[in-house]
Amino acid sequence: MDPYSKESGGSSTGSSDTNETPSSLRIEMPVAKSERGVMKRSISVEVLRDCALNTVHEVPQTGIDLKGKVDKWKRNSRTGFITKVTNRQELLCAILPCLRWMRAYDIKSNLMKDIIAGLTVGVMVIPQSMSYAKLAGLPVQYGLYSAFMPVFAYAIWGSSRQLAVGPVALVSLLVSTSLTAIVDPVNENGSIDETKQMHYNRLAIETALLVGVVYLAMGLLRLGFVTVFMSHAVISGFTTGAAVIIAMSQVKYFFGYEVERFKVLHTGIQNLFGNIEYFDWRTFLMGSICLAVLILMKLIGKHYENKWMRAIGPLVVTTLSILITWGFKIDIPIIESIPKGLPPVTVTDLKFHDFNDLIIPVLVVTIVGFMESIAIAKQLASKHKYNIDASQELIGLGMSNFIGSIFGAYPITGSFSRSAVNNDSGAMSGISGICTASMVGLVLLVLTPVFEEMPLATLAAIVISGVLNLLDFDEAIYLWRVHKLDFFIWFISFLGTIFLGAEKGIGIAVIISLLSVIYESAYPHTAVLGKLPGTNVYRNIKQYPNAQRYNQLIIARIDAPLYFANIQHVREKMQKYEQNALNADSIHRKEEIKFMIVDCSPVSHIDSSALHILKEMCIDYRNRDVQLCICNPNIKVMVKLVSSGLVELIGEDYIFVSTQDAVQACLIELESSEQLDEEAP
Repeated sequence: MDPYSKESGGSSTGSSDTNETPSSLRIEMPVAKSERGVMKRSISVEVLRDCALNTVHEVPQTGIDLKGKVDKWKRNSRTGFITKVTNRQELLCAILPCLRWMRAYDIKSNLMKDIIAGLTVGVMVIPQSMSYAKLAGLPVQYGLYSAFMPVFAYAIWGSSRQLAVGPVALVSLLVSTSLTAIVDPVNENGSIDETKQMHYNRLAIETALLVGVVYLAMGLLRLGFVTVFMSHAVISGFTTGAAVIIAMSQVKYFFGYEVERFKVLHTGIQNLFGNIEYFDWRTFLMGSICLAVLILMKLIGKHYENKWMRAIGPLVVTTLSILITWGFKIDIPIIESIPKGLPPVTVTDLKFHDFNDLIIPVLVVTIVGFMESIAIAKQLASKHKYNIDASQELIGLGMSNFIGSIFGAYPITGSFSRSAVNNDSGAMSGISGICTASMVGLVLLVLTPVFEEMPLATLAAIVISGVLNLLDFDEAIYLWRVHKLDFFIWFISFLGTIFLGAEKGIGIAVIISLLSVIYESAYPHTAVLGKLPGTNVYRNIKQYPNAQRYNQLIIARIDAPLYFANIQHVREKMQKYEQNALNADSIHRKEEIKFMIVDCSPVSHIDSSALHILKEMCIDYRNRDVQLCICNPNIKVMVKLVSSGLVELIGEDYIFVSTQDAVQACLIELESSEQLDEEAP
């Protein structure tokens, strides 16, 4: 028989034989006691019918069938393994993700789009890659090598169909600042030590190989979630600071004289103006004109929504500067020499003598590269309505770096600017990347002598134009207006990068991110609740000041898991709520708190430290004649409460399925105790 049929006036939903719940699975919950008898509410562990709202609430079970869970896990594991092994198509798609889009590829409608997009990005990446190689402290051909084989590899193993990978400014800066701490090929007089330069080049390739290995390991271990610990404010502050450092590092090519390498802003300014007497107005004019043309073409393309203007900008300034330098025989610094031919196999030259020194640079490049790549990949996937697997993306980047290192590439990742151009040009698959890499290969085979006349000031202008997109001061203004703490985090990350260097800047960014996570976790939101008039809904009294509250009752809610880092804060908040209630009641009449009702519905987890503190709180409440009540704990929390003995200590009568049930029971008990006091002689 329905345990609520008499109390609520509801009818039984079935025969007593089929609906009768064993007494061992019932919790008898007294709501009012007197000398004349005990009023009880029999609540089934399976369901609880709210007579006022005529709804059914599931009550958390207090036990788990561990054997059943283990058997289910074995069954699922066996099924998953068999499926992967026997289904050849799925196995091939897991090994070669490109097969997923190739199976549904429409040659008639998509092939021409991919070819046009690939050639467009190729026009853009050729001068850009050489510029970024120079930024990384490498000969310009290494930029072309990094835009060749890695792009082929990503087309096969990458998960994004529009992402354009290759050399990027941010990773190039990190490579430069990291490797120059190990070996600096630039002498004090600005000349290049060829032996050190060869050592430096080898370190860059070794870094790419190790980055690829780390990416592959993270992908196989399904660690694609790690970037969630880097907040947007931290990333924005770091990239803005890095953009300033990158731009400053290129100004020397505008001024026309060598400047000692620097990692921080103030040192760069000092070095730059220390030899200002060697200023060359011709290089400055060349660089300034190229930069102005690039910015102007970007603005025109953005204003008129012309995708070609932004894409061909680097090629236009490259062509014009080469023609001017060659035609007028202007004596300004140029590239001078680019080896002709496809990249050599370099894996046999790697020695890893500096392996220990490369650990930190590899980790830094891995973190920054993946953050940059996954951000644009997810954005593009969202536009084209397909999903990105972060772990598969790690494998794609890993294979790109690993295979690239075999053929002379330094670390690569996804490019914001080139990916945007690739998408705007109509790219539909990895075939666009294959076209881009093929174009780079053609340049390496045939056209390298043409680019030898390219001024270094033009390379610098292309780099500066590219990093202008990384400047995100608008985000700082937005954070100041919306969230002061996030603005402070942005500002610290930005200052740390420009005044301590990119490596320390990313370290500070990571630490700030972790500290913000710890802070938010250690100081979770809690609230005192009140009942909205005319409903059974309980809400935060700060948000709803008119919510009804009750004397001698405190209704609180904890909006986070309970564990060792935050349980002390929660205890202090409960004490504060109790003291505030006592102070509020003392204005009218002195009434002690009798019930502390805690809504645990947002509490997803509880650890042993929290259980110990809750036990201490429960004992303290009992010594002061205050009853602790728990509302709606989930199944995991309920199991921990039972196994730790807390349910027995609190009392099964005071574990409720809803806040309304708890308040009702406590009010009836208070009323009963007042009647007993009045009847006492």
